Amino acid sequence: MKLIFCDMDGSLLNRRSKISPRTLETLIKLQEKGIGIILSSGRHINSLKKYGNMLHFEKYPMSGYSCNNGQAYHDHLGNKIFEHERLNYDDYLKVRKYAKDHHYGFIVYIKNKRIMFHYNESLLVRLLHLHIPIHVDTIFDKFVYFGRPSFDTQGLDYSCSLVDPYWLEIGPKGVDKGTMLERIAEYRHIDLKDTIAFGNGENDLPMLIKAGTGVAMGNALEHVKELSNAVCDDYDRDGIGKYLEELLL
Repeated sequence: MKLIFCDMDGSLLNRRSKISPRTLETLIKLQEKGIGIILSSGRHINSLKKYGNMLHFEKYPMSGYSCNNGQAYHDHLGNKIFEHERLNYDDYLKVRKYAKDHHYGFIVYIKNKRIMFHYNESLLVRLLHLHIPIHVDTIFDKFVYFGRPSFDTQGLDYSCSLVDPYWLEIGPKGVDKGTMLERIAEYRHIDLKDTIAFGNGENDLPMLIKAGTGVAMGNALEHVKELSNAVCDDYDRDGIGKYLEELLL
């Protein structure tokens, strides 16, 4: 194994948003053996660097960050190496109109900051959020629909995936964690069979399917488990750490 891709929320991070000591120690040992750790997340790089610091990425050039659900790749020092297509203002207008028509809660992320639009809330709340200016040259990290037990995405020409039943993430069509996994492996001259990925949500599925070994967390959505090669323990019981200890240490 040469590259390990770890989803963050619900996978590498426990319910307190921390990497447990056991898993942290395991990942550091694997980096010492020359294996790269890629933090693969819907988050912006600014929200991931603190975890890279905990893992001492500065010592390990093979490690890095796959950010915004596969839109950008940053190296072990946080420098951007390349990116895929990004979301622009026209995308924002289309996805926002769809949210308004369907009465979905709507969040936009811009440089790691989030702005919410509550179309199903009171007039006062809606007015407060709708008056936040968004400029035509804005580039977005991602869009999110939230607050409903199911979402109709028919007619949305974007990559749409459930993180949990009440949270749907939206990105550019054809851009996901799987396409970025392939691109990073190619950049590092690593065969896909020498990659392993861990995840729990629908946005992790492309990565779990493309990796040589895709491992669903014990707390993953059921269909994510069904489409993965293996299932490990859950995010609150060192699922990733224990699986890698048995496999590689």
